[in-house]
Amino acid sequence: MDSYQEGGITIRPATEKDVPTILKFILELAEFEGAADQIQSTEEGLQEVLFQRKGAEALICEMEQVPIGFAIWAYSFSTFTGKQTLYIDDIYIQQPFRGRGIGSKIFSWLAGVAFEKDCARMDWYCMETNVAGKEYYKKIGAEEIDWFRVYRFNREKIEAYRRTI
Repeated sequence: MDSYQEGGITIRPATEKDVPTILKFILELAEFEGAADQIQSTEEGLQEVLFQRKGAEALICEMEQVPIGFAIWAYSFSTFTGKQTLYIDDIYIQQPFRGRGIGSKIFSWLAGVAFEKDCARMDWYCMETNVAGKEYYKKIGAEEIDWFRVYRFNREKIEAYRRTI
């Protein structure tokens, strides 16, 4: 997807040089969500996933060429639609820049990526405590999937369960 520029805002694909900034934003987001103790990401890990294995993609949002936010996404596959789904893992805008429509521009840019990749849908999670996020998603017409539960194995569970075969 091409870069987007308007009114001093730039949204562009992340490059390898952005990895330290992405990690900084991940840490800020985790702090904001009260989950800083859960962060295990490293610059090396992000570098590998984003640019060597290409297991995920990222964008950087800048105001007057200064990074103020990011998004990270990956693709999954839906057997029901027979197409990919763009899964948004994180969208983050630094506090002083929120409420200016920048998140909406990022979301729109990601919709453009999903459209270009012929994705059948976009999925993302929203914390129950994120009232503003839930209101925004409702306002833009996103469907809340209340009949779906998320289950997870952490790395230790993966290690243990793989040995049960």
